[in-house]
Amino acid sequence: MKVPFLDLKAQLDQVGDEIRSQLDEIIDCTGFVLGPRVEAFEEKMARLAGTKHCIGVSSGTAAVHCICAAADLPPGSGIIVPPNTFTATVEGIILAGHVPVFVDVEPQLWTLDPQKVREAADSWRGPDGVIDPRSGAAVKAIMSVDLYGQPADNPALERIAEENGWVLLEDACQAHDASLKGRPAGSFGLAAAFSYYPGKNLGAFGEAGAVTTDSDEIAERVRMLRDHGSSSKYYYSMVGHNYRMSAFQGAVLGVKIDYIHRWNDARRRAAERYGRLLAGLPLELPVQREGARHVYHLYPVHLEERDRLREFLSRHDIASGLHYPLPLHVQKAYAHLGGSRGDFPVAEYNSDRNLTLPVFPEITAEQQRAVADAIGEFFSG
Repeated sequence: MKVPFLDLKAQLDQVGDEIRSQLDEIIDCTGFVLGPRVEAFEEKMARLAGTKHCIGVSSGTAAVHCICAAADLPPGSGIIVPPNTFTATVEGIILAGHVPVFVDVEPQLWTLDPQKVREAADSWRGPDGVIDPRSGAAVKAIMSVDLYGQPADNPALERIAEENGWVLLEDACQAHDASLKGRPAGSFGLAAAFSYYPGKNLGAFGEAGAVTTDSDEIAERVRMLRDHGSSSKYYYSMVGHNYRMSAFQGAVLGVKIDYIHRWNDARRRAAERYGRLLAGLPLELPVQREGARHVYHLYPVHLEERDRLREFLSRHDIASGLHYPLPLHVQKAYAHLGGSRGDFPVAEYNSDRNLTLPVFPEITAEQQRAVADAIGEFFSG
């Protein structure tokens, strides 16, 4: 049986008519940028994230950049970040004029390890504050990443940030509708970034993103940053960017967000089914953090023979992914940060062994059994 990694057509069959109607209305009124459809989505997203504000922007990358720029940190500040994340997390830090400071992640959970952050802060502390020994940057913030659909230990990271006079920023780009101990992803720290790339749990018809925050000041800065630094038309308070959300994307997301909870519940049921089907095989299965609502944007398993299994599944018409095969501290783009193999063994273990299996709300029990049967055949061969 052919099993795709993701089936957006199945999702479109559920909401396509409703979305097309909204898009036709935008075409008829010719209001293509920002506008009432974006504002309506922002209100819904703020409720989902449990925050006072949501500001729609053009991509998840733009959202990460905006939260870093709007935080008003001293130029060249160090921002602690995990190495096993999508490159946009670190791009946003650098685009805002700051310095990524990598710290390793928690085994099995793969998100920033609060204990390692605390140890780094204690060992790097001097008379001028906490100074990253590689870059010389004074650490002023933490960027947590809610990886694979599960929140990082953000409450612990909030405490560490507060103890050190830092701010916590949250990359929630893979965690729409996830939560930890009743707090929604997107509500931790000073501000959070979301991506609505089409393959996300809540996906646009193209690129889109958002910032969520309880801070009136941050919200106003982000609104200016997304619109060329403008607080009113043709008057500019800062150097900004063209990060405005398309009205089309606001309309698409405004429809889809009404379905996100039931779609994520379906993902959670699919993850539970995988857990039963794959039990007993020599794989490390995903672990849900205590008190978390994991929404399984991805379903990663870990094994030493990852590449061989991926090739085997491909021969059986079963798609899979690698998230991510090379951590950022050893990527060519970030060589100037001085990282090398062996610096962050847990993140490296994750990159060397992770394989993401097909998971989406509409995946069938038959498709999942086909995946599990193929994996069982691989190990018995």
